Amino acid sequence: MSEIQYFKDKNFTDVDWSEKVIENIKFEKCKFTGIDFSDSELLSVVFDKCVFISCKFSSTEFSKSAFLNCNFKLCTMFGSTFTNCKTTGSSFSEIDTSSVTINGGNWSYANLRYCDFSNQKLNDINFSGADLRNTNFSKCFIRGCNFFDCMLSNTNFKNRDIRDNRFNNFDISTINLVGAKVDLEFAIISVGMLGAIFE
Repeated sequence: MSEIQYFKDKNFTDVDWSEKVIENIKFEKCKFTGIDFSDSELLSVVFDKCVFISCKFSSTEFSKSAFLNCNFKLCTMFGSTFTNCKTTGSSFSEIDTSSVTINGGNWSYANLRYCDFSNQKLNDINFSGADLRNTNFSKCFIRGCNFFDCMLSNTNFKNRDIRDNRFNNFDISTINLVGAKVDLEFAIISVGMLGAIFE
C-alpha cells in the first residue's frame, strides 16, 4: 500500500478530478469548490471537517472512505456508490440521495433529514444517532440496520418490512408505519411507548 498523502487547510477550486483513481489521501479542514469527481474511484480517502460546494459526484465510487463532520452544499451525487464507508457527523440533507447506493458502512450521527432512500436496498448499515427526520424509506428494502437513538420524527416507513432491524427510542406517534411489517421486539417497544403493558 502506498504512503498516505495529507492535506490540511487547503482550498481546491474548479479542479477536474473526473475519471480518476484517488486513494490513500487524508484531507483535513479543506474546502472543495466546483470540483468534478464524476466517474472517479475514491479508495481509502478520508475527508475530515471538509466543506464541499457545487461539487459533482456523479457515478463516483467511494470504497472504505470516510466523510467525518463534513458539509455538502449544492452538490450532486447522481448514481454514486458508497461501499463500507464512514460518514459520521456529516450533513447530506441538501443532497438528492434517490439514486445513491449504500453498501454497508457506518452512517452514525449523520444528518440525513429529507433524504430519499425509496426503492433502495439497505443492508447492515449503522444509522445510530442519525438525524432521519422527514426521511423517506418507502418502497425500500431494509435489513440488519441499526436505528438506535435516531431522530425519527415524520420518518416514512410506509408499507415497508422493517423486521430484523434494531430500534430503541422513538416517538411512535410521529412515524409513518402504515402497512409496515414489524417484528415482536419492535412491537413490544411500541406498546411500551404508548403506555401499555405487554404480557
